[in-house]
Amino acid sequence: MSAPALPRPTGRAMGPARPRVDPRLAAWLATLIALMAAGGGAWLYQQWNGLRVTNMRNTFMWGNYILFFMFFVGLSAGGLIVASSGRLFGATRFKPIVRVAVLEATVAITLAGTFIVPDLGRPERLLHIFLFANLTSPMVWDVTIVLLYLGLSATYVWLYTRADLAGRGSPLALGTGTSERALRRDDRLKGALAWVALPAAILLHSITAWIFGLQIGRTFWYTAVMAPMFIASALVSGLALVILLALAVRWAGRLRFDDGLVPYLGGLLAVFIASEAFLLFAELLTAAYPGAPAEGQAVTRLLAGPYLVPFLGETAFGLLLPFALLASARLRRYPAVVALAAGIAVVGIFVHRLNLLLNALSVPTIALPPGLSIGVGQAGSVGLPGAAFATSYWYLPSPVEWLVVGGVLALGAFLFTVAAWYLPLQEPDHH
Repeated sequence: MSAPALPRPTGRAMGPARPRVDPRLAAWLATLIALMAAGGGAWLYQQWNGLRVTNMRNTFMWGNYILFFMFFVGLSAGGLIVASSGRLFGATRFKPIVRVAVLEATVAITLAGTFIVPDLGRPERLLHIFLFANLTSPMVWDVTIVLLYLGLSATYVWLYTRADLAGRGSPLALGTGTSERALRRDDRLKGALAWVALPAAILLHSITAWIFGLQIGRTFWYTAVMAPMFIASALVSGLALVILLALAVRWAGRLRFDDGLVPYLGGLLAVFIASEAFLLFAELLTAAYPGAPAEGQAVTRLLAGPYLVPFLGETAFGLLLPFALLASARLRRYPAVVALAAGIAVVGIFVHRLNLLLNALSVPTIALPPGLSIGVGQAGSVGLPGAAFATSYWYLPSPVEWLVVGGVLALGAFLFTVAAWYLPLQEPDHH
């Protein structure tokens, strides 16, 4: 199958002509717009009828929306860590893909913030978190760092592309020139921003982890290793997605780099996967070995209980398989193998996030009968008199939730596609 006839990047590096829209690109964007419309309609339906149209209940107050929020926070943090580390620590091998990494980080954090909105029953009250902020709440910390990080990553994208945009006369360049003095100034700004971006990326995922790790009532979450494990998984998923996007953008003709970069990125991803696997093992061992009832039962649910299948998906499929593929220097020479391993790793981290939610929330903190209200009537219908109680709850997202999620994912694909089509992604030293 041949690649779409998308034009080469433009600007200072590749010439002044603006790219033309390929018919297949237009069809792809039209499909994404239709999915966004369906998702928007589902969200309006949810707003009209309330969160009862979802399958979240009193026992399971965080569902699909927060799952994807966590996932995209990690993707964003991993992307900017890759971009900033290359500049701070002299990893010049990252240079050809740095613009893809910062663009991925910007789109991912945009989606992470978007997923918070449908999770709120009254999203118009989001302003209250600033008007009546409780500065000791990790929720306030998280909303603040997400907004700051969004501005930071968007600024990063602008700094990396504005000189080339100025070369083509784009208004987004905001008057920036292409002289050597202007280029040196931009380079200094990129270096200064990297010193802020790297700790901000680490802090972003650490604060998200602390939302879970500081809840003493949830023993499966209440652990000091939660933040390091979140950062390790962010490195895995973020780098894996950058690899996939870089290969896709190169296939589309919007970026060029030699195949020697692919085995290097694959080897680095293998190291990140090994780090994630070690932290996961350390967490499970610490929870299970002392024999404490609550912690031990949570591990048992993963190893021999209802969550065995997703746990095997997380470990055997999501960690061991991609590591085995990438640990082989011979296999890493093939971009298709590295892309396959990266795709599996992204899925594995998503399942890890799923297990994190399911295992902790499906069993209420009150284990005694009759448990907690699951927010439905005696006959199983919402709104009927009386409430059903349960000591456990199996959560499956409703069609409304999946439509909303699909709309937000389509928004991310739309933003990245348009940005990759319009913005110059080729670094000047790599023509």
